[in-house]
Amino acid sequence: MQADGPYWRVELGRLDGLDSRASDVKGKLPDPDMHVKDLTPVFQRNGFTEVDMVALSGAHTVGFAHCSRFTDRLYSYGGARTDPSFNPAYAYQLKQACPIDVGPTIAVNMDPVSPIRFDNAYYANLQDGLGLFTSDQVLYADEATRPIVDMFAASQKDFFDAFVAAMLKLGRLGVKTGKDGEIRRVCTAFNH
Repeated sequence: MQADGPYWRVELGRLDGLDSRASDVKGKLPDPDMHVKDLTPVFQRNGFTEVDMVALSGAHTVGFAHCSRFTDRLYSYGGARTDPSFNPAYAYQLKQACPIDVGPTIAVNMDPVSPIRFDNAYYANLQDGLGLFTSDQVLYADEATRPIVDMFAASQKDFFDAFVAAMLKLGRLGVKTGKDGEIRRVCTAFNH
């Protein structure tokens, strides 16, 4: 991986689905404004533990998010204020990048410290109030998941090992067989 992250063999031989509807996704993926009490069932329904959930959330060590996905935390948290779990300097920086009237295409890095490296800085960021989404920062705020965040912040190896295990589990989720799927000739379009 060019971002210096962990290595694992991706299991091959997966069939593509025969239909694809955005409405089928609702409730199956975490939303950026969820709290641990809401996140945990989403993951548990698919056989994931809290360790898996926190490890997979570590994918936010790379990538970006459009301002519209988190500006509620900046401008209207519990009224017209900033979420107090934000590091104040980070909130100020985000407000500069994402003013109230920001356009829909403006985005910021998920990880303000090492945005192009897949590392465990994401977890140290949470300890410092630098979680971009509510669903990130609550992992440190919640008593059930804070020890996992602390463990991954202290050990990149522990994070990488848990991330690989969770990714392998994710790759085995809902595997289609037989007539339930197809090998697409063009990956962006159904064969029929």
